[in-house]
Amino acid sequence: MINARPQTTTLVSFGLFLIIAYVVVGFNTFVVIRDPRPQWFNYLIVAVLLPIAFFVTYKVFFRYKVVRFGDGLIEVNYPQLRVNRKYPLSDVVFWMESSVKTGNTSSYKELEIAFKDGRRIQMGHREFTEYTKILNYLSQKLPGSRKSTPS
Repeated sequence: MINARPQTTTLVSFGLFLIIAYVVVGFNTFVVIRDPRPQWFNYLIVAVLLPIAFFVTYKVFFRYKVVRFGDGLIEVNYPQLRVNRKYPLSDVVFWMESSVKTGNTSSYKELEIAFKDGRRIQMGHREFTEYTKILNYLSQKLPGSRKSTPS
């Protein structure tokens, strides 16, 4: 059984960002409420940083998923939402690995798996553990479902 989950370092990095962002937003909100004539940048900080912090909170922590591969199944578990979906390998419509060159020597790889019910999961190679093992598993079990990357 292959267990893929977000890497701890990724979660810690986003967690630190969110702590700092919510502290800065809280301080500036306090200034806007208490000060009779707050500066313009206090409003700007709240207006810009709060939506970013909410978006990151949603994407990282509320969409946290653990994906398990093995025994002819792909199991997608969202612990915060208490949702657990199991798909037999026959429900995979296609899977595809796309790669984007991010520098002279580095690239970002992302795996996308689409299922018959229209749902998709995406996993980046730097965000999720066991990425290479997942690719090997899909290559062995579902070689005909591999979709080539768009040009």
